[in-house]
Amino acid sequence: MLLSPTIVVSKESLASEDSYDLVESNIESVNQLLERLVEYEEISPEALKSYYVDYYLAQVKNGGFSQFIYNIGCDGEIIEYVQQGLAEMKAERHAVLFDKSLAIIDRLSEEELDRFLDSEYFGENTERDALNETNGEFYQLNEQEDLVEYNSRWLRGHPQLQAVAEDDLEDLFDEIAAKIPDLEERAAQALEDQPRYVKVIDELCEVAGQELDRITAGDPSFEHEGKPMLAWHFLTDAGHFYMIDLGDKALMFNGDTNQLVAEADVSFLDPEED
Repeated sequence: MLLSPTIVVSKESLASEDSYDLVESNIESVNQLLERLVEYEEISPEALKSYYVDYYLAQVKNGGFSQFIYNIGCDGEIIEYVQQGLAEMKAERHAVLFDKSLAIIDRLSEEELDRFLDSEYFGENTERDALNETNGEFYQLNEQEDLVEYNSRWLRGHPQLQAVAEDDLEDLFDEIAAKIPDLEERAAQALEDQPRYVKVIDELCEVAGQELDRITAGDPSFEHEGKPMLAWHFLTDAGHFYMIDLGDKALMFNGDTNQLVAEADVSFLDPEED
């Protein structure tokens, strides 16, 4: 059952001249619902199409098509949301290129795909390089068919769009979450199932005296002191930050200045919880 059947955005983003404000407002709404333990199946599929088209755009711009596939675990449902979103947004050449990129996956054997998804991503990685075959085409195409513009225009004209005053959004999200029939059970399970990187970020935020807003993305192409490692980007009430997990300790950096903000002892966390 859809607990949130509309595409929820702020009235302010709808009135903005910046196209990304509307796209970002939908992203924030979806993230707010997920944080309140509303499940994907209970959120408007239309909102998720916009959400994942923008996720696809951000991932490819940051690290290529291989990073997108790696970070979603080659999830067929997410891929389908992107396919449907591109088609409905009339981003026709992007839709063709996306299918061309997916065809590379079909050329990989099941063993090769599993090896890539289980890999550390860095260093010598034949599958990663193969999946990045269409990156150049994507960058050139996006200069002509800006996916932010296509996404924003589609949202703006969508019949399921629900624009709400910014100050009223929190109450709306709370009302939607209140409809969850098994909220207590979900909350207990969510706490148990939290991956290690979430717990690490929570520890860093506590040390830094900041309140976590949301985790935005993992960056598998990050380097620290000349060594490749996975960095996780997140937002707090103080801005944009990223963290790297060194095993016994974790480091938190300012996302704009790259300056070290906090260091936390995370040796007590289970290293298997990845």
